[in-house]
Amino acid sequence: MENKPLLHLFEENELNISKLYAIYAEKIPAKESFWSRLSSEEAAHAINVSEGKHATDSEAPVVENKFSRGIIRYVMDFVLEEIHKAHNYEVSHREALCTALRIERSMLEKKCFDIFTPSSETVKNVLCRLNNETERHIEILLQEMKRNKFALEKQEA
Repeated sequence: MENKPLLHLFEENELNISKLYAIYAEKIPAKESFWSRLSSEEAAHAINVSEGKHATDSEAPVVENKFSRGIIRYVMDFVLEEIHKAHNYEVSHREALCTALRIERSMLEKKCFDIFTPSSETVKNVLCRLNNETERHIEILLQEMKRNKFALEKQEA
């Protein structure tokens, strides 16, 4: 991870999120189309990042700072942990929605798309589009929570 360019890590993270949502689609057959659609959109995000990576002449299309790798590592580690859990245990639609909301929100709250300074207009546009898509995913997830009458916080018995 230390040697990989930041945009490569962004791409990898989007693919991991896509994989997690694909597992949810498999594990929650009643909501397969919901999770498959989100998984496909995350895979498309990875393609956008890859295209942005290759559309710039700059060796470092994103300027690093002291926080950038730590933020990506934090989100990536959480996603990988959730992939492991989803593979090995049952997961409810509510649990999957809560996890997805945590991931999508962490991308925004950690300012993943703002904290990185793109060195090209192409990469700036890609990061801006990803930020907008992340906000849209949060809205989709919140609407699904509401539609299913799920509480955001776990209810104490």
